[in-house]
Amino acid sequence: MIADGPTVATALGSAAPGTGAASEVWVDASGGDEHAVAAALRRPPFDALDVQAHDALLADLRSEPLARGTLLTLAAAALAALGLALVGLLLVVVSDLRDERGELFDLEAQGAAPSTLRRHLRLRTGFVTAFGLVGGIATGAALAALVVALVTLTAGAGSVQLPLLLGIDWTTLLLGLLAYFLVAALLVSAATRRAFRAGVAGRFAEVGT
Repeated sequence: MIADGPTVATALGSAAPGTGAASEVWVDASGGDEHAVAAALRRPPFDALDVQAHDALLADLRSEPLARGTLLTLAAAALAALGLALVGLLLVVVSDLRDERGELFDLEAQGAAPSTLRRHLRLRTGFVTAFGLVGGIATGAALAALVVALVTLTAGAGSVQLPLLLGIDWTTLLLGLLAYFLVAALLVSAATRRAFRAGVAGRFAEVGT
């Protein structure tokens, strides 16, 4: 909270004597002054203080084996989910070509060009991808909220119990979405590129007409 220091000290001291004394001082240095501030704190009279730097504490927490292992596990799970999503998308396209070849041939017999049928398949697959993407983002947001709610800091944080905050790396998220769309587009294009290129007589025999 932000409050008047002497007023808070008086209120705390009246409730529990001695608790209103300040025991910490937080210094907010600008971007280029961290080294100058750190050097000043190492000189008298500040050298008697126990100094902790935010960046050093953050680097120590990130270098813990448990933290690194957790990040690697989550990254591997994300890559596995991405691979499974792409495989599932490819299976959807192949299944459509196999299970609906009769209906697609009827459309071609009524005058639909092979390129139009390929665009039809790609557009339908795009809708499936969009719905799956919305569901995946919702599931990911729910899981992220659960992780933040359940995970606590490890013993490396000492006796300080800090609340965990959800931080989203928007650059990584957007790059992942872009990579997914590009790879998905390549897979769908490759799977449908040779569709409807056989002769009409051959497709008559294929659909049993």
